Amino acid sequence: MLRFFDLERIDAKKRDVVERTKDFDEIYEVFKPVKSAEQSDRCIQCGDPFCLNKCPLHNYVPQWLKAVAEKDLEFAFKLSNEPSPFPEVMGRVCPHDRLCEGDCTLNDGHGAITIGSIETHITEEGFKAGLTPHFPGITSDKRVAVIGSGPAGLSVATNLLRSGIAVTMYEMADRAGGLLTYGIPNFKLDKKIVERRVSLLEDAGMKLVLNCEVGKDLTFEEIANEHDAMFIGVGATKAKHAGLAG
Repeated sequence: MLRFFDLERIDAKKRDVVERTKDFDEIYEVFKPVKSAEQSDRCIQCGDPFCLNKCPLHNYVPQWLKAVAEKDLEFAFKLSNEPSPFPEVMGRVCPHDRLCEGDCTLNDGHGAITIGSIETHITEEGFKAGLTPHFPGITSDKRVAVIGSGPAGLSVATNLLRSGIAVTMYEMADRAGGLLTYGIPNFKLDKKIVERRVSLLEDAGMKLVLNCEVGKDLTFEEIANEHDAMFIGVGATKAKHAGLAG
């Protein structure tokens, strides 16, 4: 650690512009293990880490940076997935420049640690190595209905499944993900990334019901009668119009 004197901040590399004109794939490449370890090694391991405190999820950023620097991918994967329901998504779309990286101590003259890119690297390399987030299986007799499969619904489902509680998720669209699927373009967040995370939740015991609009195809009363609790996370899907003539 503390190698910020001899290693400068490096951002994730963009794919070649000519190549990018041929598709709608993600713009930024995922860090290679060597590059991720070098960038993690710049961390000064603050006693009171601003990055952790500024993160809304209070991710264990210094701890998993140290694990990556020491090439302990399994530990980094566990640490990264513990507070976050989908770190590979947040590594791509979270405004790191205003949150964790924005409060990094090294911002004052040395360049913040490339936290977002390293966060993406950890989970992507972890999946390649066969690592998966831990779920205990359904161990409770309680059942919860989650209406809406966007970021809020997926987060709730993740934490319920971690506690062994059965989840049934209802989604009016033909694919899960909500904003992650229908609001963020592929060049920023590939849909396969979202689908993979949803599949993990299904493997953990979540039942996903697509093309089902609650209140129309199924009443709230029916859902309430079949479950012990209900979470409504339908999002704000109605468009806003400027109201300008022409």
